Amino acid sequence: MTFLGLVSASILPTVSLVIGSLSSAGRSVMKIDELAQELTRAVHTLFSILGLVAVVVALLMVIAVVPDIGWRLPYAPTEIPDAARRGLQSLALLFTVVATLEAVKIPRILVRVLAIKKEIAIFEARKALADKSPSDADVRQMFPKKEGFGKTIPLDSLRS
Repeated sequence: MTFLGLVSASILPTVSLVIGSLSSAGRSVMKIDELAQELTRAVHTLFSILGLVAVVVALLMVIAVVPDIGWRLPYAPTEIPDAARRGLQSLALLFTVVATLEAVKIPRILVRVLAIKKEIAIFEARKALADKSPSDADVRQMFPKKEGFGKTIPLDSLRS
C-alpha cells in the first residue's frame, strides 16, 4: 500500500514536469512534433499507471471489508474457503502487475525524449555558432592576400 501511495504521489508532479518541458525556442517543427508525441505518450502512460493504482487501492479496501464467503466447486465435495477475498486479491495482483508493466515503458519514453532534446540542443548550438561566426567575406577581409599570391609562374622564366 505504501509503494502504491508513493507511485500515485509521484505521477502528477511528473506529468506537470513533462508538460512543462515542451517549448518552441529555436526548434524545428518536425522536432517539436516528435517531442510532443513522445511527451504525450509519457503522459498517457503515467495516467494509465495512476488509474491502475487507483483500481488496486480500491480492491485492497474492498478486500478489507468483504465477508468470508466460501465457494463450493461444482460436482466436488471440496469448498474453497474465503473465495471472494482470494478472488479480489488475485485481481489486485493482476492490476499491480499491469501497472508495473506500464511503468517499464516510462524509462524508454524518457530516454527517447532525452535523445530528441539532445538533437534539438545540437541544432540550436550549431545555429547559434553559425550566427556568431564570421562570413567568408569577413575572413578574407581579416586576412588579405598580398599582390601576386597564388600567381602561376612558368619554371622556364625563373631559370633565366
